Amino acid sequence: MVPWRGSRPTLGASWRLVRQLAGRGRRGVRQHWLFAVIALCATALRVVVLLAYQQALIFPDSERYLQYAHNFIIGQWIPDWLRTSGYSFLLIPAVLAHNLTSVVAIQHLLGLTTGVLIYATALHFGARRWVAALATIPVLFDPLQLDLEQYILTDVSATFLMLVALVVLVWKRDAVGNGAAVTAGLLIAVATLIRESDLLVMIPMLLYLAIVIRPWRRLAIRAALMLAACVLPVLGYLIWFQMWFNTFNFVTYNSEFMYGRIAQFAECTGLSLPSYEQHLCPQQPPAQRDPNFYMWDPQSPQVTLKPTDGLSKGQIINDFNSRILKHQPLTYLKVVAGDVLYSFSPVRGDGPEKYPTRYHDFQPSFPGYNDKDEMAALRTYSGSGPRVQPELADFLTSYGRDFWVPGPLLAAGLAVGLAGAAGIGRGRRSGLRAPCLLFSLGTVFAIVPPFIIATFDWRYELPQLSLIPIAAVLGVTAMAGWGANPAPPTDPPADPASTGQPAADLPVPDRR
Repeated sequence: MVPWRGSRPTLGASWRLVRQLAGRGRRGVRQHWLFAVIALCATALRVVVLLAYQQALIFPDSERYLQYAHNFIIGQWIPDWLRTSGYSFLLIPAVLAHNLTSVVAIQHLLGLTTGVLIYATALHFGARRWVAALATIPVLFDPLQLDLEQYILTDVSATFLMLVALVVLVWKRDAVGNGAAVTAGLLIAVATLIRESDLLVMIPMLLYLAIVIRPWRRLAIRAALMLAACVLPVLGYLIWFQMWFNTFNFVTYNSEFMYGRIAQFAECTGLSLPSYEQHLCPQQPPAQRDPNFYMWDPQSPQVTLKPTDGLSKGQIINDFNSRILKHQPLTYLKVVAGDVLYSFSPVRGDGPEKYPTRYHDFQPSFPGYNDKDEMAALRTYSGSGPRVQPELADFLTSYGRDFWVPGPLLAAGLAVGLAGAAGIGRGRRSGLRAPCLLFSLGTVFAIVPPFIIATFDWRYELPQLSLIPIAAVLGVTAMAGWGANPAPPTDPPADPASTGQPAADLPVPDRR
């Protein structure tokens, strides 16, 4: 009987704790009911995607990531010369278990977590609850996001890491601590090892620190910590790559990517070229050129090129690219700008270079089913062939055809973020100009770099769905004055007891 008596207070305390937690949960749901409904629907939609296409969707790039994960497992620690190897490291447990469903399930969880981060960040900076909830719709419901979460591809994980880095950096505004600076730098480093172009997002992050942190000594410490946390892991990877391929770079295929970019408009007429570079001149009229052919086809001029005069193929291609860019700089800028503008198109077509969109569209059958290499990779690394649930796939096909976030709406959101950064309306005194600038420029530095060396692909636009909504909400909050920093009171606040007014009757801010 003594043990029972001694356990009664423990059981009672545990029960009270459960009741308190349940009460807080109910209050949280009542306060944030709109987002709760949105998140529940988004979760159900992701379950449908998981069940519709099993175990995962495969793209040609997917085969490579899985292959290198397998190579690492068997002890072949050689980095990929074509793609950075960070994502392959993440795939090792799934390849060991022959379970690719775990990869896409985690990616769907990252998508849902992104929605939570957007909502929490918007509320943290003073947005109305309904505005914050609406800001999560692009990342939670856009079919491009849903589809890429089901693929064995880098985009979802890299974009998530980049978003978390920006949120960590901005959370305390000008009170950025050493831990936040280091964490943000490490997150960008990992994102870079997954997708190297994300390294450029460090530029707006450093600009943010320069704007909000004073004095200069404190700024120097924070910036140095963030740079060191980012650069050291990346430097380690580059040294590893240097050891194997004798080049201090992420990949060895840079000039070849750029050749595919400029082959669509290169004009050799009137241009003095060495005889060994003339082989690279496209023969078709520009309107008939297929950039995909020039990038990857076995008959592409850059593939059939023979090294000569002591120069490697890469050196010859790089020299040719440089001559074309000097010869046609305005044409090059026009092509890049055209791709960026198309990324805000009201429709999701094949893009200026006519790159097919079918791989990121939901389809009634398993995407890539007719590609023997892709299906062989799926069987090798998952232990089973592709499985599709026709009814669910039909539903998703209709859903993807009828619903997406229009590009002009995203462009407007980016413009609102920039307007908040410019201090329009009440934004000047809101204290949100620097956060608006960080997420707006973060979007630009995330989506533009791929177009500099590669042709248009909707995959590169995934950051739009998470970064632009935050920039837009912060812009609206700043210009409306919702998140304004209150002026410091001239007198100490009155003690509720001294005024005779109950504490419960004091005015409470309403963020509905």
